[in-house]
Amino acid sequence: MRATIDILSKLVAFDTVSSRPNLALIEWVADRLAGEGIDSWVQHGDQPGHANLFATIGPPDVPGVMLSGHSDVVPVEGQQWRTDPFVLTEADGRLHGRGAVDMKGFIACVLAHAPRFRDAGLKQPVHIALSYNEEADMHGMRILARHLASVPLRPAACVIGEPTSMQVVVANKGAAIYRVRVRGHSVHSSLRDAGVSAVEAAAELIGFINRLGLALRDAGRDEAFEFPHTSVHVGMISGGTAHNITARDCEFVFEIRSLPGVSAATLLERIRDHAESVLLPPMRAIAPECAISFEEIVDAPGLDERGNRSLAQALMPLCGCRAPRRVSFGTEAGFLVAAGVPTVVCGPGDIAIAHQPDEYVAIDQLDACSRFLGALTERLRASPLT
Repeated sequence: MRATIDILSKLVAFDTVSSRPNLALIEWVADRLAGEGIDSWVQHGDQPGHANLFATIGPPDVPGVMLSGHSDVVPVEGQQWRTDPFVLTEADGRLHGRGAVDMKGFIACVLAHAPRFRDAGLKQPVHIALSYNEEADMHGMRILARHLASVPLRPAACVIGEPTSMQVVVANKGAAIYRVRVRGHSVHSSLRDAGVSAVEAAAELIGFINRLGLALRDAGRDEAFEFPHTSVHVGMISGGTAHNITARDCEFVFEIRSLPGVSAATLLERIRDHAESVLLPPMRAIAPECAISFEEIVDAPGLDERGNRSLAQALMPLCGCRAPRRVSFGTEAGFLVAAGVPTVVCGPGDIAIAHQPDEYVAIDQLDACSRFLGALTERLRASPLT
């Protein structure tokens, strides 16, 4: 456990907020693995300084079990931390730091266990995968999954170590995020009717989105999820320049958290149709240049338990899970399933603590994860997991 905590301390010290490069962390991991005789491949992303990592421990000619984690974290700006978020701080059996639970704790466990994987004589290899920008647009896993789909020997299975209190999760909601830009027409507010307020048009569209969200609460419920319905949420908005000018521009960002099998694109079309058929005609009657545009930031498909049930059954005894679970937060799993890799989610810590000030992972959760990796090692020494 001390080795795991030391590694986690180093990982937390890398400021890998999604908008910033993660390459220094990736290179540090690659160097650490190389020092243990483990080769890794660094896949550079489209953005400078952003990269994925993929390593194989064990026989290279057998499809392996992939242990996957994202290396990026969410920002700390605007949060009241009692300690430096990029210095791991231990208190009362908890390890505090940005990314400690989401999800550098899992990565630290895997890296600490790498020498045991190496020396175990595995019948089926273990792959270590680290991605970038999961917290933003999931682009890292998008390009890694495309690569895995194209190779002759893709992984046989994947465990994504998002915080689930070491319970096996077989389904999660999809997460689609869109940016809406509204263009109005500016005039002095004393000439109100000659202008078009982009802020007011955006507010009308947000009202429609909220009404759609209320309707979704009673449509297609799945009570196995904590929040058993598809949801929509507007999280950011900005616009206008002065109180006495009709706003020329306004933009907002909304998300769709969809149950497996529910298409976010279909819901987006309902929102887009309302904008084009109801809102835009009266706006353009005043000023033809008025517009409402939609930009996709990410559309991560949900994880459906069909196709991963046998994997879940094989893994549950290794971590003491009695029944598979479903979660409402999004993961990278859908991209891997689309690439032909059966995937479940299982990692240390509680998702409710993620993204919060004074984020932490409990040491006993890291210990549980390490015991799971030990049990996985023994299983793969005896026979392939899948």
